[in-house]
Amino acid sequence: MTGDNKIHAKIHACVFGALLACLPGNSSALNIGDYPELEDLIQTMVEEDGYPEDELRALIESAAINEKTLELMDRQWEAVPWHKYRDLFINYRRIRNGVEFWNEHEATLKKAEAEYGVPASVIVSIIGVETHYGKRKGNSNVLNSLVSLTAAYPRRSKYFKKELRVFLNLARRESIEAGSVYGSYAGAIGIPQFMPSSYENHSVDFNGNGIRDLVNEVEDAVGSVANYLVNHGWKAGQAIYSDVQGSLPESALALVRKSAKPQQTVESLVMSGIEFNSEQASQKAALVKLTLENDEYRHIVAFNNLYVITRYNNSINYSMAVTELAEEIEQRR
Repeated sequence: MTGDNKIHAKIHACVFGALLACLPGNSSALNIGDYPELEDLIQTMVEEDGYPEDELRALIESAAINEKTLELMDRQWEAVPWHKYRDLFINYRRIRNGVEFWNEHEATLKKAEAEYGVPASVIVSIIGVETHYGKRKGNSNVLNSLVSLTAAYPRRSKYFKKELRVFLNLARRESIEAGSVYGSYAGAIGIPQFMPSSYENHSVDFNGNGIRDLVNEVEDAVGSVANYLVNHGWKAGQAIYSDVQGSLPESALALVRKSAKPQQTVESLVMSGIEFNSEQASQKAALVKLTLENDEYRHIVAFNNLYVITRYNNSINYSMAVTELAEEIEQRR
């Protein structure tokens, strides 16, 4: 990371310190010796990152295992049926607030759309889904969350250990007090809710003031969301998805996938008898279904750009909520 693009140390005093108190929930004192993953992390950071061991141990020991964080990881909203998930995000208030956000930041959004090729509506929608347009950035202590998930959430411990390492090195490099940073219960930070590795690798100084501040500066958040999508394969001018018209042919049922990753050619889907709008489609796509009420399904053909949105959150429900909210905001505006 170059000096010009560093996340400025003022984040410590002005950005993270101003956020809300830690997520309510039972926390327990930490004994590093009880958690092999934390011991392994410490050895790696001492040997490979040059982090002073005594300082690192003291910092990690200052954290606490937050039981509420662990509970929330196992009851995320993305797991609910589409028809229930959709109602959380596609509603009058969020659409109205999206129009207001777009109007207020029109110049920045226009600049991002021109530079990155990502529609302003999609950028607005992601910020709307993530933090109600920057109004709800999270009230969980990020250090506690990442330590808890590294130490006591075996299913994804490896992932969160990497995020904790990035976070601790970033905080030390920028003279940020790690215990002062607040965000989501999973450790995501700022207006667009970037995990530490995304903050480091995909955030941009979009207003040119020498600071990458995703907590206070909407301009940086807008540019960073667009940059994230492009870095994960967004293609300007391509469609995001298409609804399947009519009933899905019996012969095509076996083509339905649980992931939006495009692994079938659009041509092969057309040849299978599926009717959909292939205009501006990517070369490859995925056939997926959304759960409606009364055990009914809505089938869609997910193009590359829908899959890119799932790289932000690995859920078809999430990516479709973003897409449909973007459509509604654009129509209302």
